[in-house]
Amino acid sequence: MIALNNDCLTEELIVVHPLFDEPEQKRTGENLGHMAMSRGVRFCLLLLRAYLIVMALMLAAHVAMSATMVTHR
Repeated sequence: MIALNNDCLTEELIVVHPLFDEPEQKRTGENLGHMAMSRGVRFCLLLLRAYLIVMALMLAAHVAMSATMVTHR
């Protein structure tokens, strides 16, 4: 138990471990709709997607080249 002392307010807070807490109702995103994005945000997300694809291809090429070097020795 934690006690907070203020000038005119004394409040006691009880710390509850998440495993022993009552479960909360989960929120759903069914009624949210699409998120509005500006052109800049859309462009940045497109650049991020292209960057991740290029990095994945470079990793695959590196693994393939490393695998061929190991088999020839």
